[in-house]
Amino acid sequence: MLFKVESGSSTSLQSNFLSREIERHDLQYADCSKRFYQVSRDFSKQYAHIYSSRLNTYRNILLPVIKKKWSNNFKVLRLCDLHDKNTTCIIIGTLFKLQQLKPSILKELSDQLEIIPQPVRTHFVHESDSLVLEDELQRIKLDGDCIDTHQVVTGVVCAVLGSEDIDGVFSVKDVCWAGCSIQKPLPQLSCDRYIVLLSGLNMASNKSDHLFSLHLLLEWLSGLSGTTEYQEEVSKIVRVIIAGGLFANNANEELNESSVIASADSVDAFCSAVSSVAPLDLMPGSKDPAGAMLPQKPLHYCLFPKANEFKSFNRVSNPYECEVGGVLCLGTSGESVKDIKRYSKLETDLEVMKKTLQWRHIAPTCPDTIPCTPCVATDPFIMYNCPSIYFNGDCDEFATDVYEGEDGQKVRLVCLPDFCKTKTVALVNMANLDCCSMTFS
Repeated sequence: MLFKVESGSSTSLQSNFLSREIERHDLQYADCSKRFYQVSRDFSKQYAHIYSSRLNTYRNILLPVIKKKWSNNFKVLRLCDLHDKNTTCIIIGTLFKLQQLKPSILKELSDQLEIIPQPVRTHFVHESDSLVLEDELQRIKLDGDCIDTHQVVTGVVCAVLGSEDIDGVFSVKDVCWAGCSIQKPLPQLSCDRYIVLLSGLNMASNKSDHLFSLHLLLEWLSGLSGTTEYQEEVSKIVRVIIAGGLFANNANEELNESSVIASADSVDAFCSAVSSVAPLDLMPGSKDPAGAMLPQKPLHYCLFPKANEFKSFNRVSNPYECEVGGVLCLGTSGESVKDIKRYSKLETDLEVMKKTLQWRHIAPTCPDTIPCTPCVATDPFIMYNCPSIYFNGDCDEFATDVYEGEDGQKVRLVCLPDFCKTKTVALVNMANLDCCSMTFS
């Protein structure tokens, strides 16, 4: 792709050249989100199937990890095979968190005649919370200091080492998480190549103070600002990914049909403008006009009549996985990270993202506390491949870090704040995974 820098755009450049064309660099791209697109929408199925599929998959994942950590010193048993008390063994199962503050429709119905209204909660952790481990047939209560109840959530699969006491409680001596899978090495790029990540444009919002920042962002992507040397750097941006919140992302602002219709033209024009200068991948978010259940299908094509004319415009799923120039990228629009924070004492988005890599699962609380499509044959949220770039939208602030796995995996974590509030995007260098933020204000 080409973008042209005209001499009239900056008086300081007129003496150097009349006009110049700078070629936009490009890298091979592949959409790796097939498992999110092909989820069946058969709501006659039970949600027990996804837990069964998850556990069966993790048994195969955890067995070699267990052998590496504990050798073959202990037997791997199922809960139904626990016969000898105080005999040390290994159990693979799914954690279930018993929480008295967890919302329950049955409890709400039983309390509906109470006179005093109960305050609305956004955090559901209590000191009395406890853990049980369950498999296909049984469950057993866990005890011990090896697993911090407040650092895990329902739906995480792990292996525990310990023994059952006379009271029928399993005393945990150690725990084994799945950890990161094998990671492809970074490709050897001849020079820097960048991906721009952003979230929460809120273009259906009644507020307009961020529109100027959107124009600045467009000018920057188009190469219409800065010196010639700076424009050369901008030409190395090979992809733009919007992680949800294109229409609305503010939890305090309800998105309705009229606001979507009113903003449709401006949203389409923005996507068209970006797609004309760089490849654009557009993910839906929790407030966007898409299905609320994860995994979310791409936004409907009829919303983007102008942008659809560009081959560089891609409507993608949430979660979203792709490979750009041999670098695997994985991200969500933020629903799973926010939900994990509600049901644990993990305080920051980066903490949660590190935990999901350790658990090897994007959204373990699906379908318990996050709406999810009933999945029968497989669990699409398992991280089958370790990404090099792992991003999360709708965060409180921009943050980044590098997660290092036990086998040398290095993952660049990127928390994307609401652009409408912060005017901030993230810029990741695929050559070395360096990351920085840029603010347009």
